[in-house]
Formats: sequence, structure tokens, C-alpha cells
Amino acid sequence: MAKGKKTGGRVKGTPNKENPLKGYIRSHSMDYFEPRPIKDEKTGKEIIVSQFELDILALAPDDRVAAELRLLKFHMPEMKAIDMDMTVSEATKTIEERLAELAGEEEDD
Repeated sequence: MAKGKKTGGRVKGTPNKENPLKGYIRSHSMDYFEPRPIKDEKTGKEIIVSQFELDILALAPDDRVAAELRLLKFHMPEMKAIDMDMTVSEATKTIEERLAELAGEEEDD
């Protein structure tokens, strides 16, 4: 940028180019998660379920939990560990000494 003025690039408000592969992947994902009526093989009744739900139900319980945990990473921020120093100083100070320390005053010994 020269002297605070825009000298090139796109004009403000210009939409991004449409990516055909991105559109295909989006529609495939939406289709995978879209609930639709299917016939239950055991009962013969019609149920409304997505292909994703059927795939999750077909997994063993431990694999299902692992899949759910992997999916959570897309919906919740991962928390970071925090290091804390929890050591206790052995020197006991009077209230006056602590107030002076907090006020930034030096002690006279």
C-alpha cells in the first residue's frame, strides 16, 4: 500500500471465485447427512435417518466413541493445558510487609 491508498487487488465486496470441486464436496456432504425415509429391515417400518447415522450405528461402541471425539474437534475449540507454579514460599510476611511489597516500596532492614 502506498500512502494509505489501495493500489491494486480486488474491489471491496467482490465475491470469491466459485470452486467446482468445493461445491461438489459440499453437496456430497449435505447428501450424506440429509435424513431420508428408509425401510427398517428388522421391523419393516419406515424410519427417517441419514446415511451418516446408519454408518455410526454400524460401528462397534469403542469405534463410535472414537469417531464422535474426532468430530467434536470440528465443533469445539481444543483446550490447552496451563502450567502453574504452586510452590509456597516458606517466609511468612506481615501484612505491612505484603502491602509495602504490593505498593512497590522497598523495605528498610
